[in-house]
Amino acid sequence: MEDGMLMEILKEMQKKYQCISEIERITRDIGDALSRNDRTSVQILLGMRQDEMDKADINERNIMHLLSYMAPGEADQIARWMNGEQENIPDHPFFRKLAEKCFSTRLLLKRTIELDRHISIRLAGKDSYYQTLP
Repeated sequence: MEDGMLMEILKEMQKKYQCISEIERITRDIGDALSRNDRTSVQILLGMRQDEMDKADINERNIMHLLSYMAPGEADQIARWMNGEQENIPDHPFFRKLAEKCFSTRLLLKRTIELDRHISIRLAGKDSYYQTLP
């Protein structure tokens, strides 16, 4: 596999990680603003969070586009890493780094979703989006 292609995918994963990290920070700020009953700040923060979500979606599309140029087996393996698999990582610096970044991004996203779930349930109770999920 071409190292240049792996480097581009890794760059996009890093950008996505930074977006998810910012989404987590903003989500914490939303919780703080809600605790203070500061509706104006909540509205501003929700807009900021949506902007970061949109950027993360662009990064995801860019990664999928890059994967479309790779051999199917290699693209499938990277997609599995993106979905949390941590097995069969070749002993290659780019593969290791990419798998680590995918894993870190998934952990950060999981933490952010749990934070958002807590805020939503606290605010909406039984009407929370999360209460309707299995």
